[in-house]
Amino acid sequence: MIPAAERRRGARRATLTGIAGNTLLFAVKGAIGVASGSIALLSDAFNSLVDVVSSVAIWYSVRVADRAPDADHPFGHQRAETIAALGVAIFTAILGFEIGRAAVERLITGPRPIALAGWAIGALGFSMAGNLALARYLRQRGEELESPAILANAVECENDIWTSLAALVGVVAAVVGAEVLDPVAGIVVGIWIVWGGYRFGRQNIDYLMGKSPGQELVERIRSLALECRGVRGVHDVRAHYVGHRIHAEVHVEVDQELTTRQSHDVGGIVRATLERLPGIDRAFIHVDPVLGTTRAVETLARIQRAASATYAAFARQHADRPPLESLWQALATAAQARADRLEVVRRLRGAGWHFADDDIPVERLERRWNTARAAAEAAPERTTPLAEALDLALALEGREARDDFARATTPRELTLRASLEASSPPAPGQAAIRGRIEAARSVVEDPAAAARLDRLAAAWGGEAKSGA
Repeated sequence: MIPAAERRRGARRATLTGIAGNTLLFAVKGAIGVASGSIALLSDAFNSLVDVVSSVAIWYSVRVADRAPDADHPFGHQRAETIAALGVAIFTAILGFEIGRAAVERLITGPRPIALAGWAIGALGFSMAGNLALARYLRQRGEELESPAILANAVECENDIWTSLAALVGVVAAVVGAEVLDPVAGIVVGIWIVWGGYRFGRQNIDYLMGKSPGQELVERIRSLALECRGVRGVHDVRAHYVGHRIHAEVHVEVDQELTTRQSHDVGGIVRATLERLPGIDRAFIHVDPVLGTTRAVETLARIQRAASATYAAFARQHADRPPLESLWQALATAAQARADRLEVVRRLRGAGWHFADDDIPVERLERRWNTARAAAEAAPERTTPLAEALDLALALEGREARDDFARATTPRELTLRASLEASSPPAPGQAAIRGRIEAARSVVEDPAAAARLDRLAAAWGGEAKSGA
């Protein structure tokens, strides 16, 4: 994470550069636009004015955002940048509407010839080159400083290249005799500005509303917390934006035999680990003492979620072969149902229930998890050969995997099984899965893939039958 002082200096330099550059562009285009009478050039000049206002707002908001937490704002002032960006979005949309309205009025009252045409064309060419240079500089600095406001300013400069190009087309057309295209270009620029304001505002509303940063980061937080010394399980992982930064909340499970000090130290280790992640400003750790480890259950649940995603990707890859698509869809549904069942088990363990998973080697589960995770990451990006896909299914659906799941979800008190069944979503039955395997077997001609389907059927307690 970039130190606050360095981030503050860098953000100020970037925003002051944006202010200077856009002020120059506004002055050049505005003066020549007034002299030439081109509504398209004037529209583009006001578009640069939007960028000036945006840069000023960002410059001020960066100063506010970097203030230290105080009694009235104990979690800091990070939302200042987002609020400023939303204000700029509203101003942008209003100005774009006014530009479009003026262009429509010019179109109704009748186009006018453009004076100083050469100067007008030169001003727009200068604008395009200047915006390209500003956009590259601001994007680089915005990414380095992790500032959404500066990145948004870079996007605006990139968009300004296209608005200048639209204005240039209108001016050139007017010079060669098609004066009507000058106000038409002004309308196009006005619509573009309004659209940019809407898009920009929508993004920053998400920041203000505390939108989740995405499941990928949540899973990363979960994985890092599980790797911390003393953590036996992780649940209820949540993260949301606070301005452009992220706050995370994690419940970690520790052995109930630990002292209060030891449990607190485990929580401190998790917090320090998570706050080293890029973008994470604060991590709030809640420590839950549990009777036994949930590490095996947590790992099994991750395996099943990854398996479900992978099978769903395989189903899309075999959309042209309905029996195979149906098989993969059934396996995806079954894997997700197992993940849901394991989530119920994890909560019941925390409530004091005992299960038969104490003898499951976690190292074995970790190896299976690495396989499932790699497959889930690769499946959407490439077409997986059927034999390779079935090898993965055998690894995740084989006897060993099914036995591990059975032990992890079997209460030691047999009278509690009915309660567990009632509180968990039903999964596709063995007969249904075997039926899908048999249907897939009937359309597979590759002997190697057919042999794998036979083994998969055996793992599900049956024998695939050829359609021959």
